[in-house]
Amino acid sequence: MKLLTLLALFAVNIQCYAQQHDNAEEQAVTDVIKQFFVSLEKQDTVLYKQLVFSEGQIWRINNKREPASHSVRYFQDDLKSFDPEKTLQEKPLSFDIEVHKGIAIAWVPYEFHLDGKFSHCGVDTFTLIKVDANWKIVNLSYTIDAGDCQELKNE
Repeated sequence: MKLLTLLALFAVNIQCYAQQHDNAEEQAVTDVIKQFFVSLEKQDTVLYKQLVFSEGQIWRINNKREPASHSVRYFQDDLKSFDPEKTLQEKPLSFDIEVHKGIAIAWVPYEFHLDGKFSHCGVDTFTLIKVDANWKIVNLSYTIDAGDCQELKNE
C-alpha cells in the first residue's frame, strides 16, 4: 500500500512539474510579444532586432477593403519605416499561446492607435522559435479590421 501511495504521489508530482514548465514557456513567449509591442511604440530598433529574425516575414490582410488585400514584407524592411515622429500603440486584448518543443504560436487580438487616435483592430498571429534559450519571432501575420472591435474584446 505504501508503495502504491508513493507511486501515485510521484506521478502527480511529474504532472505538476510538466505544467509549471509549460506555463513558464508560455509566459516567456508572452513577454517577447509584449516587448515587441514596446519596440514598436518606442520605435526602438535595437530592441526590435533582438526580438525578431530579420529574414522573417510579416503578412498583412487588410479587411477594410473589398476585396481584402494581402501583402508581405520582411522584418528588416520594417526597420526602415520606423518614424519617431509617429506615435504607435498596439494594445493586446488577450493572449492565446501554444508551445511545443522549441516552437510557439500566439493568437493576439489587438487595437491599434496612431498618434493617440484609434486606427483599427485585428488579430496578430506570431510564430516563434527558441534559439539558445531565447524565443524569437520568425513570422507575424495580422489582420486590419474595420469596426469597433467588440467581437475581439469578447473573445
